[in-house]
Amino acid sequence: MIELLLRVLPLALGAAITPSLFAVQLLIVSNDPWRARALAAFLGSACAFGIAVTVLLLGFAQLPVSGGGTDSLDGVIRLIAAVLFGAATIYFFVPHPGIQSKVQASIERRVTRAKAIDFFGITFVLSIKDFSSFILIVAAMHDIAVASVDWPYKAVVILLVFSMALSTVIIPPLMRTTLGTPGKTLLTRIYTLTMEHQFFVMGLVFATLTIYLTLSGIRAL
Repeated sequence: MIELLLRVLPLALGAAITPSLFAVQLLIVSNDPWRARALAAFLGSACAFGIAVTVLLLGFAQLPVSGGGTDSLDGVIRLIAAVLFGAATIYFFVPHPGIQSKVQASIERRVTRAKAIDFFGITFVLSIKDFSSFILIVAAMHDIAVASVDWPYKAVVILLVFSMALSTVIIPPLMRTTLGTPGKTLLTRIYTLTMEHQFFVMGLVFATLTIYLTLSGIRAL
């Protein structure tokens, strides 16, 4: 199980870094009322990731268990992901001030106009469109499905990956609950920093993932 955790936790950590979802939830909890909206946002993202995890596990469960904890398909998946993340790294490191401002304006417009129930759809769509998290979850679910460990242990790892992937919509409400109304100013500042530096942060994350996936993919072949 330790070996499985070491293989999937970097993938889960990468899947957790989703600035758009984080920004939406930060904007929600920085304003009142926020509880119903934050819950709807959490449920929307949870449903999207839950569907992806379920479908992938059902598919990969048909594969034979790998005694070595990995197989050649794992290597192929990781190398394909490395190529995609490498291309994305170049894109995110190139300045796109116009696109960044449009993304921020789009998020703020949606949050300002939306009712509580609308946030379910907003975060569901954002989660489905989050190709980076989806790619990483594909690799993680494959590793879990073919791992030579009992299913109760696999269930624990799946729950951990699922929780980490949802951390961007879990952490902001926890911060607002802990800090209370005085924390609104801090949360607003975090939101501003997130939107100002989201492309650079994603570039760094993708560059790191490209290196990790390349090395681990070659080793798995």
